[in-house]
Amino acid sequence: MGMGNPVNVGIAVQADWENREFISNISLNVRRLFDFLLRFEATTKSKLASLNEKLDILERKLEVLEVQVSSATTNPSVFT
Repeated sequence: MGMGNPVNVGIAVQADWENREFISNISLNVRRLFDFLLRFEATTKSKLASLNEKLDILERKLEVLEVQVSSATTNPSVFT
């Protein structure tokens, strides 16, 4: 079996390289997207943890204020 028509072989080689380049570009972009998502997840988790801590502090302060208001309404003489 011979090599076939050199033009057809050239076209096949060119198409193969174009396919490889396309696959390489897709792979690179998928990796970039994956890296972005990992960074986004880490940043988001960090920000949510920080926000959760702030909310916990605010909840504790609110509980203290509720106790103080409750105490003031049941015993107004404390403020006179």
